[in-house]
Amino acid sequence: MRHIDLHTAAVPRSMAVFHAIGTAADRDDEITLVTVRPAAAFVSVGYHQLASREIRADYCRARQIPVCRRMVGGGAVLLDPGQVFWHLILPGGRAAISDLYAALLPAPVAVYQRLGVPAEARPLNDIMVGPKKIGGTGAATIGQSLIFVGSLMFDFDRELMAKVLNVPSEKFRDKMVQSLKDYMTTLHDELGDGAPSPAEAVALLVEEFSNLLDSPAHSGTLTEEEERLTREFEDSLFDPGFVFQDEGWFEDRVKIRDGVYLYEGLAKAPGGLVRIIWQDDHGLLKDVWIGGDFTLEPARALEVLKERWKGQPADLAGLRRHAEAVFAELGVAGLTVDDLMAAFAHPERLAAP
Repeated sequence: MRHIDLHTAAVPRSMAVFHAIGTAADRDDEITLVTVRPAAAFVSVGYHQLASREIRADYCRARQIPVCRRMVGGGAVLLDPGQVFWHLILPGGRAAISDLYAALLPAPVAVYQRLGVPAEARPLNDIMVGPKKIGGTGAATIGQSLIFVGSLMFDFDRELMAKVLNVPSEKFRDKMVQSLKDYMTTLHDELGDGAPSPAEAVALLVEEFSNLLDSPAHSGTLTEEEERLTREFEDSLFDPGFVFQDEGWFEDRVKIRDGVYLYEGLAKAPGGLVRIIWQDDHGLLKDVWIGGDFTLEPARALEVLKERWKGQPADLAGLRRHAEAVFAELGVAGLTVDDLMAAFAHPERLAAP
């Protein structure tokens, strides 16, 4: 197993590197573990999320907080220098998401335990200390690689997290800060002055992943191709056109003409929140967006389904048949057709003629 320790890196590089390694890897390449701490705070939006619904873009721009869209599912989150992020790249790896978490979560859990924190894995992909969360993880397929990502939580700016997220009111935001204090913990919270240095924790993480994967670790560096791709992803992942993609046609200020209505449906599924936004043009779906904070494989399934749904009658039975066909063709995991239809069946009109 190749270990690349980037120590403290510029914000774009800290996010781009695992995308680059996953893209460049061939199926028979060795496993790579990357560890990195971002030089400043930034916001990362999940691959399937609608950025304008999840974060306060104006707040982030005014305070020069970078925003990216990662190619991994899950929710919008603040990443900051209080966390050391790890990215495990498994070339040629294929596994069901639930199986992946079950197989790999023991490594970071063991690190916390060895440091004296009674952490344990909880379904589907959380690391908990009693009722408090100390780490979330995510997974995706990038190129020919299976990617497993997470962080070692030394400290966390709970107030800033509450400020960058889009919530209904300032009162709600105050409650969110308190909830983050009540239900999230860190190494410094648990161990105080006894908390390890980042280097000490990283050394344990390398050892645990090496043992779990039966792959002796050695220090490494990025190849020329990986460096080139890292620079490309530094630009593309933080490009506003990618971060805020597909958003123009359903902004509330867009005028909807006679016979055209804009709807949004939400449903809470076991894997996360499902959100569907669509234009009903005289009973036909003119445009549709599907997303949420879930993890889905393959990621392109929603794009395929959106194209199948466009132009179809806004009829639940017919739309379900198209969804079932796409899910069967692509072997979708992480979300069910029932989860989608639950969101579609309970719309709220966003605008009307």
